[in-house]
Amino acid sequence: KEILTLLKGTNLFLLVLLVAEQVPGSSCDENPRYKKFLSQHRDDPRSNVHPYCNKIMDMRGLTNPCKEVNTFIHGSKKQIQAVCGDGGVPYNGLRRSLDPFRVTTCTLQGGSTRPPCEYRENNSPRYIVIGCEGEWPVHYDESQIVRVV
Repeated sequence: KEILTLLKGTNLFLLVLLVAEQVPGSSCDENPRYKKFLSQHRDDPRSNVHPYCNKIMDMRGLTNPCKEVNTFIHGSKKQIQAVCGDGGVPYNGLRRSLDPFRVTTCTLQGGSTRPPCEYRENNSPRYIVIGCEGEWPVHYDESQIVRVV
């Protein structure tokens, strides 16, 4: 009887774990779009590589083909994620940060998207504009540049 009770408890525990895994946005580790967003757009602290854009774009796998424009946010996961909640406001169907972030934008030089890739670097403080799935950032809008005045 004790074994049967233990098995019932174990099955309930496994069922709870299985359900928790299936809930969208229940864990950042299980949201592939959030993981991709972090890989493509977060670099905190800013990597100490030179030339920054050429190296970081290659390290992040954004150079085959050469991505034309990519922005790196130099902020913590917590700071960026907050934009999807109290740290941001609605903005053209997305979310704009209430506080500025340091960002680096890497822009491809030349017309070819075939490696080797050469990038121009632009550093600036700006408000970031992101798309969210629930509480998770999943898209950085390169076209929405909201500068700090």
